[in-house]
Amino acid sequence: MPSIAPSTRTARRLPAAALAALLAAVALAGSEDPSPPPPGEQEELPAARVEDLPPGITLTFSGAIRYQPDGAAEIDGPFTITHQGVRFQADRAVLRERRYLEAEGNVLVTWGPNRLSGSRVTYDLEAREGTVENAEGVIDPDYQFRAAEARKVGEDLVYLTDAEITTCTQPVPYWSFRISTARVRVNGYARMWNSRLRVRGVPVLYLPFLFWPVKDGRAPGLLMPSLGSTQNRGTVFTQPVFIPIGRSVDVTLAAHWYTEAGLGIGTELRAVPNRDGRIAFGGFYIDDQVSDASRYRYTYQQTQAFSNGFRMVADLNFVSDFDFFTDYERELDLTSTPNILARLEFSRPGKWTSINVRELRNEQLFSDGTSLVQQTLPEIEWRGRTRRLGETPVYLAYESSLASIQQRGVLQGDPIDADYLRGDVFPSLSLPVTPAPWLDVNFDASYRVTYYTQQQRFIPGFVGPVREVVDDALYRGVGAVGVELTGPKLYRVYETPGSSYSSRYKHSFEPTVRYRYSEGFEDAEHVLVFDEVDRYGIAGNSIGYGLRSRLFAKRPRMVPAASPDAGERILMPGASESEPLPGFPAADETGETVAATVAAEEVKDEPVEIATVEVSQLRSFDTDLSAADLDLDGTLESLSPYSEVVLNGRYSPTPRTSLDVRAAWHVLYREVSGATLSGGLSGNRGRLRSSLVYRNGLGAVAQTVEGAEGELETVYVERDNNTQLNLAAGVFLFGGRMAVDINATFDADPPSGQSHIPNRQWRVQYRTQCCTFLLERLARNFSDIQNRSDYYLRVDLRGVGKILDQKF
Repeated sequence: MPSIAPSTRTARRLPAAALAALLAAVALAGSEDPSPPPPGEQEELPAARVEDLPPGITLTFSGAIRYQPDGAAEIDGPFTITHQGVRFQADRAVLRERRYLEAEGNVLVTWGPNRLSGSRVTYDLEAREGTVENAEGVIDPDYQFRAAEARKVGEDLVYLTDAEITTCTQPVPYWSFRISTARVRVNGYARMWNSRLRVRGVPVLYLPFLFWPVKDGRAPGLLMPSLGSTQNRGTVFTQPVFIPIGRSVDVTLAAHWYTEAGLGIGTELRAVPNRDGRIAFGGFYIDDQVSDASRYRYTYQQTQAFSNGFRMVADLNFVSDFDFFTDYERELDLTSTPNILARLEFSRPGKWTSINVRELRNEQLFSDGTSLVQQTLPEIEWRGRTRRLGETPVYLAYESSLASIQQRGVLQGDPIDADYLRGDVFPSLSLPVTPAPWLDVNFDASYRVTYYTQQQRFIPGFVGPVREVVDDALYRGVGAVGVELTGPKLYRVYETPGSSYSSRYKHSFEPTVRYRYSEGFEDAEHVLVFDEVDRYGIAGNSIGYGLRSRLFAKRPRMVPAASPDAGERILMPGASESEPLPGFPAADETGETVAATVAAEEVKDEPVEIATVEVSQLRSFDTDLSAADLDLDGTLESLSPYSEVVLNGRYSPTPRTSLDVRAAWHVLYREVSGATLSGGLSGNRGRLRSSLVYRNGLGAVAQTVEGAEGELETVYVERDNNTQLNLAAGVFLFGGRMAVDINATFDADPPSGQSHIPNRQWRVQYRTQCCTFLLERLARNFSDIQNRSDYYLRVDLRGVGKILDQKF
């Protein structure tokens, strides 16, 4: 969905915060007593003339004081005047009629943590109105500003002239807003004319008028507009408006004007109904002028915890058509997805069992305009984790569910319209036995019972079988038994006291043999397939065997340090001071918590598995697991009950370093059928993640060629191998302020029409104290989505938010 508004609203009202602070400066309405004046030779005004000053004023000075014939007090020399919590400092001043202050020369005004300096200030102490000339200030915590003149009129109105506002601290700020004039109402709104965004002093964006809230906290008003673009809908200009609704609800409305598609309306709603719940709703609608159709996307997310232990999760997504993401989104994971998922789930976990009630809707969109909708209305699931049955050595686990399922649309090229109930019960028993320290044996048995109120059948058609859904009940009952032996376990321990990595290593060999028998379901083709429950029931009578080698190292581990407030006592209603809170460690007799004591000590070394290598194979007694076309005639004439020999390995010496390998050897072709090598490395200066995938064609593929007499004929040629390299790397420069990332895919043998590098992306991000710049390059050439080649430039300003998201 097009960007509607950022989640942080107050951060984008830079002019609001800075102008409100400037208003407070010229109003000089501080609420705290000022700190004492700087030390130095100071002289109090003679007591005989104290009555000439307004009530509540304090004057200290070093220099001379003279009284003019009209009664005005002229101060020549550094002085400090304090009045109603605001402190004035300057080189010289005149106080007229006991209320009018005129000061100049190194003028400084302070209130609380804020400071405002200028060349001259005129102020009416009684009316609390005045003007600051050539004002410069730092407003807590981030804002810096300058103004040629700031004039206060009345109690809540300020006029600004030639003002500049920024959050940058550089002498020449990276960015700033320049404003010709502004009319600001306290706890109201600011009307600003001729706002110019300047980068290094160069104007880059002009807004003739800007209406902005200057209220504390969440206030309604216009947010900063942004400029962006789409793949094929032209440039888009976005103007959001923020509307708070109470303390826990707010709405952002946004108008999106596309130069080719027209006007679109977006909305984002956030709500906090209580401390255990969150709600977020987002929507976008447009009457697309390019496709002459209504286009939309809506999302709804909510989490809520209940006092009875249930937790609700809602994640609902709806979209108008298959091409919406391609037309209006830039993220690859969205533009390439054909699935729209909606989920509403209530769950309650327990010590042994858990219950889940869910409604799940999955809509798969196809490029020809058709779709497949599969949903449960609803599904009730009850699971039991593995648990020992009394004093017996037998353990029980189970899964059960009752679901109302609907499937409508096109499934595997055939129409489907099914609406049925499904009940499923799947208990399993296991019996682990350890007859010797070097041998483990585990017996298991399971039985799955499933009942359907409808089933599918295939009837002959003009071009092939046609699916038909009938209201005939279908019952399926299939069982399975198995046994697994691990051993004899052989190991050896290596002591390495001089090693800085580990003081001890343990290397083990563990041969494994598994036998399993599974019943088949003879009417499997009649089952309406929805999820993994329906795919269960494939016949099997097989034995698997393998050898696993594992390497352990003793590595130190530190308990996370206690939080700074770990020692605070928090009492619940009705609790005594000696009772700890649930989930919090109890305090010992010294008053320190046990967690704080343990955190300060290093835990003893513990064994960590840093490397694993396993070789395995499967042998079936009732079916063939491998096939080959050795003579390349298009027929799989060579069959074997043995599966491929699979190698799996992993090496992870540290949490930030890993290397994984997987390879398969085909027993009939006697070649490596495929291999994958992947790994990752990350640190403070960069990161690297890569994978190398090799696929052996193995066999023949049919091709149509022209024969000697010009006739077309089919021949079989050997398949090509394929090697693909995926690389994602990044480096951090200038103390982490700059990040350079590269993400690319190299295909050694791409399909026809696809580039050798179907996906490449690089991005450079530079973050300063007050802004972030992002330049990104995307180039995609996949066969299943539209080719794209874009540059993106994004600028985020601290205190303002995103002001530019431009594609070119």
